[in-house]
Amino acid sequence: MSSDDKNEARGWESAEDHRFALEVLQLGLRRKMLRFIAGGMRSNEQIAKELDLGVTLAEYHLQMLEKALVIERAEGGWRATPTGLLYLKNVETKH
Repeated sequence: MSSDDKNEARGWESAEDHRFALEVLQLGLRRKMLRFIAGGMRSNEQIAKELDLGVTLAEYHLQMLEKALVIERAEGGWRATPTGLLYLKNVETKH
């Protein structure tokens, strides 16, 4: 995958994918995680500490956000995907 491909928003391919992502993001804790991660690369420990969660519970929610295509693992932790940033810009700010 080229660096240009990584910078493109990897959107939801079907209505079911879109519905799943919206279900994942219904939980306020996960939206809070996404906003925190969108502020810069974050480790599991930083996320758990910021949100007052155990590392195992934080990892579960991070995996759900990853399946929803709004964050991705990167060297050193997690970062928001272009899709996640678009969600924050176009959906989360509307609330």
